[in-house]
Amino acid sequence: MSVAEQADAAVPRLEVEGLVKHFPIHGGILRRQVGAVRAVDGIGFSVGKGETLGIVGESGCGKSTVGKVVLKLVEPTAGTIRLGGTDITNLSSGAMWKHRRRIQTVFQDPYASLNPRLTAGAIVGEPLANYGIATGSEKE
Repeated sequence: MSVAEQADAAVPRLEVEGLVKHFPIHGGILRRQVGAVRAVDGIGFSVGKGETLGIVGESGCGKSTVGKVVLKLVEPTAGTIRLGGTDITNLSSGAMWKHRRRIQTVFQDPYASLNPRLTAGAIVGEPLANYGIATGSEKE
């Protein structure tokens, strides 16, 4: 293994530190913030090359919120998200486009996440076509 390959293998593919997501609660006549729902509060993890992360827990504990925040579908309240060593925490939705293709999430309800009318090959091939990576026989 070359020095460059060793350095690449040492950098986590996904690294999350101190991730926080609080949803504001507004109330009163002026709709001021009167509190917050603490959905995620200080989570951290690292996923290396070839690893898979599964997040488990009881209903309402923040599993889906973690996934949405890491994908930047929901903005974090605090914390750092690094993808391949690049800090993506404060990137705009447009700037996130090229990074999202490197992250895959299957949410807890497989019937909502996976289309039962499609074959496994079609499901796996869909992002390849969506991102212009492969089409036709190359995709197969």
